[in-house]
Amino acid sequence: SAIKSPISMFKPKALDSIGVERTINDFVRCAELAAQAGYDGVEVMGSEGYLINQFITKEANKRTDEWGGSYENRIRLPIEIVRRTREALGPDFIIVYRLSML
Repeated sequence: SAIKSPISMFKPKALDSIGVERTINDFVRCAELAAQAGYDGVEVMGSEGYLINQFITKEANKRTDEWGGSYENRIRLPIEIVRRTREALGPDFIIVYRLSML
């Protein structure tokens, strides 16, 4: 949803479903590049004010598609990012998911 976070200077652009899928693929690709560069793992930022958190929170996510509404739909983005990253890089690659509780 195109709702500005209180901690950001910028108003986000709402993504369509294709944009959401592209974003998931971008997260996975970045993790793949990190692995190719020799890193043991990555940290996925799900903290407040960042893209992923804007999907999780009811206040910021006003979507009416499969990425909004119920908690199960709103939490799909981080779950898919981690699931597909794990699938692409295997069980030994470290994936840290940062979630703030503010």
